[in-house]
Amino acid sequence: MDKPNQSPTKTIANILLISLSILCAVGWLKSSYALAAGLLWAWFFAGSHALPLSSWGSFLLKTAIVLLGLSLPMTELLDTAKDSFLLTIGVIGGALIIGLLLAKILKLDKEQGWLISSGTAICGGSAIAAVGSSIKANGHNMVISLAIVFILNAVALFTYPAIGHWLELTQQQFGLWAALGIHDTSSVVGAAGEYGDQALDIATTTKLSRALWIIPVALIASMANQSGKFRLSIPLFIIMFLFASSLGSVIGLEVASTYIKPAAKSLFALSLLWMGSSLNQAAIRSIPIKSMLLGVILWLLVSIVSLWLVMTFY
Repeated sequence: MDKPNQSPTKTIANILLISLSILCAVGWLKSSYALAAGLLWAWFFAGSHALPLSSWGSFLLKTAIVLLGLSLPMTELLDTAKDSFLLTIGVIGGALIIGLLLAKILKLDKEQGWLISSGTAICGGSAIAAVGSSIKANGHNMVISLAIVFILNAVALFTYPAIGHWLELTQQQFGLWAALGIHDTSSVVGAAGEYGDQALDIATTTKLSRALWIIPVALIASMANQSGKFRLSIPLFIIMFLFASSLGSVIGLEVASTYIKPAAKSLFALSLLWMGSSLNQAAIRSIPIKSMLLGVILWLLVSIVSLWLVMTFY
């Protein structure tokens, strides 16, 4: 028996998504607009495709980060990581402590407190996945935490560059602030890429060094929740990024970086479009008010404090 024809709405939705994907791929759609387009598409056309675009978007993001590593000399990476080390530790530790205290005050589920706090403190979805695995969090709490982080990422992608220009932040200041204040790597590189190439380099390096704190935080969460075995896991794309940076330093890709960075930015935009298209109305409506309140308050505190620190000391 032949399959029924696809409905006109689904056909239009898929054509629109393909068109937006092409615009991202050729560099005609910036990261912030790509994410907004993805979220709008998901709101009106959720379920119009059966492809795992969120997973593909995540893969594209990691590929773009590794590609960007080719244009970033290892010496610059080490200098940036060293300069922002104490600042990174302070923001991560403060966000975790305050987040867990706020969760207690709001009488939130303990798992929710750990997931939202670690996602805000370290690197959004990756931290939530790692900590959730270490404390054996249930799927519902994971989905809620991921949805909160994704929504705040979308807000940050638009507001951070605007605030940065308003305050006349330098490239270094904005790169550091984006890396410390925005949850996911995707939105960090998206916002920094719109601000400038130097901001993008600094934000990427600082963000990835921040992401390495997934390991000790997941271990602490596992011990605090007495969840048994802890599995050590270092994100492979970070190792590949460091390898790409070392390779680029050895063979010298200064000229090629003129082409590498635009290609990476196009991949960033495409990954945000695809990940945005995966957040539907059901996921947003399932978020409890108290959980959203914790996410918003904690993110605002981290954003404001990290901005003050960056403007004061850098």
